[in-house]
Amino acid sequence: MLIGSSANALVLIHGETVPSEFVPSRPFRINAGAVHAYCLMADGSTRYLSELEAGDAVAITDSSGAIRPASIGRLKIERRPFLLVRFEIDERLGQVLAQQAETVRFIDENGTLSVTSLQAGDRIMVRTTTGMRHVGRKVAGEMNER
Repeated sequence: MLIGSSANALVLIHGETVPSEFVPSRPFRINAGAVHAYCLMADGSTRYLSELEAGDAVAITDSSGAIRPASIGRLKIERRPFLLVRFEIDERLGQVLAQQAETVRFIDENGTLSVTSLQAGDRIMVRTTTGMRHVGRKVAGEMNER
C-alpha cells in the first residue's frame, strides 16, 4: 500500500509476505501505519487510515508502479510504538509514521527493508504527486503540507 503523512508523498509499504523469525508470513496483511496517515484508494483518491472500512477498495502497487485494486477484509487499530521516518525526494521533504516492528517493510532498490533496519541514506520507494487535495480529491490550488 501507499501510505504517508502527506498525500503528495506516499511510501510503498510491503505486505507481510516476507517470512521472519517473529511471525509466519501473512500475505493478506499490511501493517499500514498511524491512523492519521493517508493511503491511496483504488479510484485515485486518498483517505485517512482511520476512515477505512471493510469492503473499501485500496490501491496496491508493485515496485514498478503498476497499481491494482484490493478490497479490505478487516481493519485493526491498536496502540503500538512508532518510528517517524523522514525522507527527501525531488528536493521535497516527506514523512511517515510506521510501526516499530521487524515485519513492517519498505521497498528499496534491493527488495524490502525492515523499518527497524533503516539508516540515514537508505533509499526507499515513494510515489509523489503535485497539487492540492480536499476531502481526498485533487483540486486546483497550491499548498505547503508538513
